[in-house]
Amino acid sequence: MKEERTKRRFRWYWIPLGLIGLILLLIGGLIAFLHSMLPWQNLLAATSNMKVELSEKQKAYVTGGERDYSTLPEVLAAEDGTVITDTQQFEARREQILELFEENVYGPLPKDGFETSFEVVEEGEALDGAAIRKQIRITVSTGKGSSDALMLLYLPNTGTPSPVVIGLNTGGNHAALDDGNILVSYSYDADDEKIQEERGGRAYRWNIRDSIARGYAVATIYSGDFAPDNRDAYGTRVISLFDEEEFKAVGAWAFGLMRGIDYLVTDEGIDAAHIAAVGHSRLGKAAIWAGVNDTRIGMVISNDSGNSGASLSRGNRGETVCSINKVFPHWFCSKYAQYGKNENELPVDQNLLLAAVAPRLLYVASAEDDLWADPQGAWNGLMAAKDAFALYGLPVLPDSEEQPPVDTPLWCESMGYHVRSGWHDMEAADWEFYLTYMDTYFRDR
Repeated sequence: MKEERTKRRFRWYWIPLGLIGLILLLIGGLIAFLHSMLPWQNLLAATSNMKVELSEKQKAYVTGGERDYSTLPEVLAAEDGTVITDTQQFEARREQILELFEENVYGPLPKDGFETSFEVVEEGEALDGAAIRKQIRITVSTGKGSSDALMLLYLPNTGTPSPVVIGLNTGGNHAALDDGNILVSYSYDADDEKIQEERGGRAYRWNIRDSIARGYAVATIYSGDFAPDNRDAYGTRVISLFDEEEFKAVGAWAFGLMRGIDYLVTDEGIDAAHIAAVGHSRLGKAAIWAGVNDTRIGMVISNDSGNSGASLSRGNRGETVCSINKVFPHWFCSKYAQYGKNENELPVDQNLLLAAVAPRLLYVASAEDDLWADPQGAWNGLMAAKDAFALYGLPVLPDSEEQPPVDTPLWCESMGYHVRSGWHDMEAADWEFYLTYMDTYFRDR
């Protein structure tokens, strides 16, 4: 009997089916990889980075449920367990806190072994005569060489010293205001056509016109002038001047912010007793780190600073210690990654850092849809920090497990908080809250 052979014919639809199968495998593999770093709640929170609208049920899944704060370090307890009852004891506790954060999170922050010099490279009237614009070259020098950064400063043209808000930017100084006289930041890499397109593109984030009208100077420096946000190149610029392997990007940005203040306290147009440091996102982390290390900063403003900023690492529902170290290993000291899946073993948490701002002013802000930055964790961090401010006899916000309503700021003489409607950004609405708070509690303090 003759065997019949049947040949399987090629079908055209096998190609799209195969491609669909491959895509599904890749998506599944990506989700499995991300889930290896993030619990499901946190993984869903990551969609806020892409501005994906979640349903109320999905938001409740991300933010709801109990958070484990059973191992949260006590603000008013020394490392040996001694209960802190007066401000002198807390001053010693602050030094402990800074040492612990240097060792376990941010790495060392150079405090000596360098010189800082300044040159005003451009000056002129701006904003139809309402302001004086200055651009200052800041040079940091050590025995290994030097590195320059360019600070952009707008001063109210009043002839009297003004309080100032200083912060770093990620878009280059030229993006902070539509002013053709703004020089390009030293390390900003783009062609002339792109720079012209970008001029003033982030003016909303710096609110210079309104701040000047309300009597506040504004200063900003491109963060890349101190350290590129690049895991391969971060060690250039300022970091290359020091023989310290654990001097990382967040530390370099905080260091740079402090060098900007070195100039501000010499400028006769600045009220050096009223310097506020502001930072958004990663630069919010740097602003807090600079603020706790530099007492010339009278007010610290954290805008959407998230994990390793104002939000607690324990119980975090957005970015985690594990994921942030995987994606941005150049931001923190190498030891920090060891706590990636065991935050409860961290000898610190962000409530201690926020507490170290006391008795100076602290403002923490979040955005409603910015789940990756864990707004509830930021609120909980502030609540867990306030005992330090009370120790100095300052009024503090009332205890509450719930954040204040959206777009409704809550503040007192020592601290403020708001959660703004919208996404991860620093907007005019945030500045309105900051400046109103400063009008009320800061400028005459």
